[in-house]
Amino acid sequence: MDDGKEMNASEAIVLKVEDVMGSHIEDPVTFWGQTIELIEDLLKLSTALTEICPFAAKVFGDPAPEKIYGGLYSEDQCWYRCKLKKMMTNEKCLMTYVDYGNSETLKKSCIVELPEDLQYPGLASRFRLWGLQIPPNQDVTPFDQGRRFLASLINDKIIRVSHRDTAQDGAFLVNAQSDALDVGQEVIEKGFAEKCKVASILNYEGIKSNSAPLISGWNAEGFQGLNCGSQRVKSLLDSTNDQLGNGTKGRVDAVEHKNRHLKMDQENSLLRALERKTTIQCRSGQKLNMIKMQHDQRLLEDQNEKLRAKNNKYLQNCHLLERQLKQQQLEVKKMEEELKQHQEAELKLADELKHAVEMKLKCLTSKVEKLREVRSEFNENHFGDDLSQAVKVITEGCLCTVHSMKDLESAWNEYNSAQETLQTCKSVDDVRSLMDKRNEMRSTLYAAAEEFISEVDKLPIEDRMNVLKFLACSLDAVYGPYEVEHNSNEAFDQFFEWRNSKLQEFNNIKHRTESSLQLLSEWFSKTMKFFDLNSSASLSSMEVIGGVDVLLNQAEHDVCKELEISTTQKDEADMKIIHSAFIKLMKKINEEQDFLLVVQNKYAASVQFKEQVGQWLNTYPNVGDLLSIKRSVKSLKAQLRWKLVEKNNLEDLGSYDEVKMQGMKEEIRRLRDNIYEEICCEQREYEKLDNVVRNWFPELPVLHPEAAIKTYMQSAGLFTDSLERDLFDPEPMRELSSKRPLVCSEIKSQRILLKSEPVTYVMVPFYPGCCLKTLQATNPLISVEVTNVMKGVAVGLQTLHNSNIVHGALHAHNVFAVNRERGIVGDFDFTKTADQRNIASWMVADKLDLVAPEVRNGQSAVPATDVFAYGCLLLWLKFPKNDFTINPDGTPDVSELSMDPKLLSLVSRLICFKPNDRLRIDQMLKEDCCLEIKTPDPIHEETKASASDETIVTNVFADETKSELLSEYST
Repeated sequence: MDDGKEMNASEAIVLKVEDVMGSHIEDPVTFWGQTIELIEDLLKLSTALTEICPFAAKVFGDPAPEKIYGGLYSEDQCWYRCKLKKMMTNEKCLMTYVDYGNSETLKKSCIVELPEDLQYPGLASRFRLWGLQIPPNQDVTPFDQGRRFLASLINDKIIRVSHRDTAQDGAFLVNAQSDALDVGQEVIEKGFAEKCKVASILNYEGIKSNSAPLISGWNAEGFQGLNCGSQRVKSLLDSTNDQLGNGTKGRVDAVEHKNRHLKMDQENSLLRALERKTTIQCRSGQKLNMIKMQHDQRLLEDQNEKLRAKNNKYLQNCHLLERQLKQQQLEVKKMEEELKQHQEAELKLADELKHAVEMKLKCLTSKVEKLREVRSEFNENHFGDDLSQAVKVITEGCLCTVHSMKDLESAWNEYNSAQETLQTCKSVDDVRSLMDKRNEMRSTLYAAAEEFISEVDKLPIEDRMNVLKFLACSLDAVYGPYEVEHNSNEAFDQFFEWRNSKLQEFNNIKHRTESSLQLLSEWFSKTMKFFDLNSSASLSSMEVIGGVDVLLNQAEHDVCKELEISTTQKDEADMKIIHSAFIKLMKKINEEQDFLLVVQNKYAASVQFKEQVGQWLNTYPNVGDLLSIKRSVKSLKAQLRWKLVEKNNLEDLGSYDEVKMQGMKEEIRRLRDNIYEEICCEQREYEKLDNVVRNWFPELPVLHPEAAIKTYMQSAGLFTDSLERDLFDPEPMRELSSKRPLVCSEIKSQRILLKSEPVTYVMVPFYPGCCLKTLQATNPLISVEVTNVMKGVAVGLQTLHNSNIVHGALHAHNVFAVNRERGIVGDFDFTKTADQRNIASWMVADKLDLVAPEVRNGQSAVPATDVFAYGCLLLWLKFPKNDFTINPDGTPDVSELSMDPKLLSLVSRLICFKPNDRLRIDQMLKEDCCLEIKTPDPIHEETKASASDETIVTNVFADETKSELLSEYST
């Protein structure tokens, strides 16, 4: 292709190629469009029509078919050139927009005349896809679908067309490409068109318009082209048809068959000639009538234009006179109002002259009365009296030193250093000397703690804390908010200097006011004596009246000045000085509060140390109980192995006493239960010793290596011992095993699971079908059952949190409702951290996300993270079928839920956004809330980690294994 032409290789023809903008789809293979060279002409034409059409004359009579008009398009209310296609009624015409190809029915009121310079052919061309035709007998629906499909490929797009030929109806037969797609091929593939022969394409419209029979099959629209005055032509056509029809009747069949096509061609030629002749005559008459009508219309329009110009001139004169009249009326009204104001001012002035003394005294007395109220309310606090008093309280009553605290801190450091040295010592010989030094440091620390406690008991720390808290709240309410910022050391000095200056100025003004009013009072006293006829005072009239105006004016001036100072807001410089003093004052309050908090914490730690260390001053921990239990476990395991050997031998013999075998099985079961109980006791002993070693006696693992205390502590509190699971006759659980082996056994009539790690085996109770997810999906818990289950979950979490363990995986699959009445917190993957467990995909309850906002924001999991998950689980159990709305901060919205007020208060404090604002589990257990949860009996606190007989037992094959405590806790 070169210069808008391309070569058809098969036909050796140079084809015209051009870019076309599609504008209208006529049928699945026919469309209208403009070449891109005409786009600028279309824009200019649109601008011209916008300026001409709104003022052009409306069409008069019926539009002429050969003439171009301006039409108002209904969809965008813009003007386009159009041409008559068909008269629908006397007032409606079917018009074709010649520059775009589409048609619509317009009222005559929406059609206007266009000048001669716009009477040129339409800019849109009609195109038909080469070699395609619409399938015969196609329904309306595929036809419309084909039009829409072709529109999606062509409308408002620049397509490239290659001209192949021209149809008899004037349409260009082309190949079209849109976005590198062959438009014709796409239409064929969609089934909206089919390929046809070239002859049928060339005669597409010709066949459609010229091949109809002369008599029986004639389309009624063919006669509509002839007007009412062409009856002779119509009769001639009818007679010709009759003659042709009668002539053929006398012929033989063979001749009729041979000459049929020739006769049809002759008849069609005759018909076309008659049509052309009749059309020319009709158009000539119509053209003469149209010329006469246009001439008359132009004369009428000229006359109307002259009348409109004359009318406009009259209207302009009328409007000018109306504006002048209104302006004069306004001036008269303004003069009347000014006159009225002058008259009112004159009357007022005359009245004031009559009551001048009364008015002046009335004004002064009202201001004095207001000043009296201001003085009673003002009370000089306008100049920061509260800040001044607060500074005095902070500086004079400060508790910033406790003399014994320095000795206490030194003793603590020396004691901790001695403990750390003992902890790292590996030699038994060195441990003895280090123990003596540690015991000496412990005694020194004990004495320092006693002295510190005694000194703090004498200090009013609680009262001082309350005073500081009250000051901070009151000052923040008046001058807040408080923000930590750089503050100069001279803030207090600047404040007091400013305050003294303001007070001095204010006091001077007050003194002048009181002096002026005093002079006025003396004048009134003198005047009263003058008007008293019985008085012996000899005063002249000038002595009484002289200077009264000066006194009144001075008194009014001083009173107004004091009112102004008393009620005027402080300027920016004043506020800056006050704010600086406030910032420094709040900083000192916070510093003292922090110090007192440190003192309180050290006091509490000292009291706790004194109480706990008291029992170890004269005693030493004993590991004999632990060693005794270990020996018992070893002996029981040996007995169990022997019994298993005897049982296997009997089974191998094949013949044995059934009663004896049953007794042996019972003995094996008893030994297993005893081993389990002894291991639980061993774990409790380890937990006691773990606390003792960590806090008081780090030398115990070195002094008693046979107790394996070090191994227990290295497992991060996870009890380790040789489980030898073969002794418990395990059964594989392949349906519950995914990545790691999982087996099931039975101890004390309780089914348990043994979860395997590469070096660790964990024994946990097995509760098939009891997890909350399964229960809520099959048989949801009722309200009472929810309360009972969540009680147990709360106590389990309390046990974990008291051991500084974050569960991190509290979800519907990991909470069990045993017998629908006992809540148990399930185990977690102790090979992962709490953060890794908390973001797992199963941390959801249906659609409710259980991951706390702080974890989603990248912070580490804390006990409050478990509290959030607990609150969401409680909310989900109470409203299992609710699609919860989530607030922007990530917390569930409970405002629209119908809930008991106590439950609403509880849940709101469990799922709030900030972790520090959430209730702790131990606080919740003390709350008198709808769950009615009570704290466990204190006597059971010592054994709470064992969780009855469901404590986890682990088997660790490597001492260096590190993991978090893994356990399951029940009520």
